[in-house]
Amino acid sequence: MPEPNENPLATEAPGDLPGSAPTAPLEPAVALPARPSFPAWSAWDVLAVLVFTMVAVFVFSLAALFIARTVPAYRHIPATDLATNARVVIGTQVAAYPLVLLFIFVLVRSRTHERFGKAIHWNWPGISAPGFFAMGIILAVVIDGLSRFLPIPKSLPMDKYFHDAASAYLMAAFGMTLAPLLEELFFRGLLYPLLRRAFGLTIAVVLTAAAFAGIHGTQLGYAWAPILSIFVVGVVLTAARARTGSVAASFLMHCGYNFALFALLWLASDHYRHLEKVAN
Repeated sequence: MPEPNENPLATEAPGDLPGSAPTAPLEPAVALPARPSFPAWSAWDVLAVLVFTMVAVFVFSLAALFIARTVPAYRHIPATDLATNARVVIGTQVAAYPLVLLFIFVLVRSRTHERFGKAIHWNWPGISAPGFFAMGIILAVVIDGLSRFLPIPKSLPMDKYFHDAASAYLMAAFGMTLAPLLEELFFRGLLYPLLRRAFGLTIAVVLTAAAFAGIHGTQLGYAWAPILSIFVVGVVLTAARARTGSVAASFLMHCGYNFALFALLWLASDHYRHLEKVAN
């Protein structure tokens, strides 16, 4: 006979009581599919994007130079000069970058079944979007002010792209749209999550910013002062990406930063009419 406080059913299933029919064993719970780890892509995938970008830009550069040779105005211009012509350069990148963006889209979607924006943590900031754009403008003004205390070279390789007002407007349009989109998707979208998983937050921010500055090295003649400025910008953009969990936030800041730089140049050169002024 059980003790007064003992439940006689505690050790027996209801179907196993005396006189009852034995019950079938309980079915195991259906396991839910495991959520894919973030990021779903690997370092090899990031390298594949980088190689694809280099090949695409190279192929379209050759095509752009060939097409330029068929234009009477460019027929007798040396190839080295055409390679720094804004119309040729921007035409090349406008043709190549959409293919690179498509490659990134297909790669990310092949590694996860989530929507692309969710998989890469695009996360549009909503009503805060103008604020991030404004922060990019403030960042540009601050960096421009601080760079005046650094030994910035009088002339940089990227100055060759600003031949005239039309070239400057082309560079501005490209620099405020397609260029920051691709750079943010690559550096803050693909590269940063891998580095954070491998090395932690601080090192990931520093390495992402260093890679971001390094990719601009050719344009800046590998001069340490302007590269340092770009590195600081990369730190701020990556920190914003880490703090908000949004690649769209760093993209908006990047657009605002580039907008401010081109606006300052527009003001300093009399609406791009006297670009020689900024070279002094």
